[in-house]
Amino acid sequence: MYDYLYIDIDLQDNITDNIQKIFLENNIKFKFVAEIDSVLKNILFLTSNKNKITENCRTIFLLDRDYDLLDCKGSYYIKNIEDIVKIYNKDIIVEWAAEIQFLAQNTLAYSKDKFDLERAERLREISCEMLSYKYKTNSETIKHIFANEVGYQTPKLENRAAIIKDNKILLVKEKSDNRWALPGGYQDVNKSIKDNVIKECGEEAGAVVKPIKIVSLLDYNKHHNYNFPLGMLKIIVLCEYISHDFKYNIETEDSNFFDFHNLPELSTTRTTFEQIQMCFDCYNNLDNWEVIFD
Repeated sequence: MYDYLYIDIDLQDNITDNIQKIFLENNIKFKFVAEIDSVLKNILFLTSNKNKITENCRTIFLLDRDYDLLDCKGSYYIKNIEDIVKIYNKDIIVEWAAEIQFLAQNTLAYSKDKFDLERAERLREISCEMLSYKYKTNSETIKHIFANEVGYQTPKLENRAAIIKDNKILLVKEKSDNRWALPGGYQDVNKSIKDNVIKECGEEAGAVVKPIKIVSLLDYNKHHNYNFPLGMLKIIVLCEYISHDFKYNIETEDSNFFDFHNLPELSTTRTTFEQIQMCFDCYNNLDNWEVIFD
């Protein structure tokens, strides 16, 4: 978590009363400055001026156009000021550990120098030890979850199915938290997106479906309160309903259709209200729907 947010004084008009309320609710301390002229530790600086991006602290760049991110190397970038909340509350140790693991794994994948390989292996161990210390979990458990892959480090991939019938959406009740979510899960090896969606719907909801359209391709960490250290991409797929017959399984304990205005308690690490709304918007505007992606 960062200690303070400095905001470019040129953005003063952008910090509305509503934004200030959000900052207050999330304990974000902020002040306006003209520039950052010295090295500051654990400070964020928000600007929309590329010429003010600085190495003196961590910069957040407010995008005007998507492709502006090409000029933001080494900086965070956001489209909406309220997105600062997630960055401000980020755990820096987890972020450092993830970057160390990323660099170490790529070195292990591509270097031929034995000394580089030894150093990379030790850096990978350090990244696991950092998380072990933070979460009070043994490093072998952390390594299994966090550093057990080979090759270039990439984010995980999850897909979820939007199955709508008679203006109601099919949800499954998760055994892990007794809350409801769109059926889906991690992308399996050697399966296409379509195949994986069909499989997950069958396993979790007992549903037979035909995937017909991508609703969205989202950066999971931007839309959920839980953060994957190495990131995850989330694909939501609109499916044509054929039939369903729920059967006992190890992940879910029920499946049912729900009206948009009468949704059950959601398993928000899997599915949010905004994502369900997005699914209905796509369903009701199928021919003109443009995929939403981060």
